[in-house]
Amino acid sequence: MTELSRLTGLSDRIDEHWREAPPADWEELSVFRENDEVIESLDERAKAQILEIKNAFQRMDSNEWQFCSQCGEEIQAARLEALPTTALCVQCAAKVEQEAS
Repeated sequence: MTELSRLTGLSDRIDEHWREAPPADWEELSVFRENDEVIESLDERAKAQILEIKNAFQRMDSNEWQFCSQCGEEIQAARLEALPTTALCVQCAAKVEQEAS
């Protein structure tokens, strides 16, 4: 199973969860609502990863996959092998991370 298929399946199961009717029992409803926070977090992460994969496929189709989206330099093969969805070379990724902190 590909990662994209796995994530799409997870997202579909989460969508099914949101369509479920909440339980009528107060105790069960409390647990159900607590689980909503975890499920929402999982859903956000799954959708972000799906988007990363689709963006990587688009970069592959346009022959831009191996080039950094910020500086245009070639991304090292080992980095692409380890992080196939990355759009940044090591140097630009470090700059982005440093700016974020």
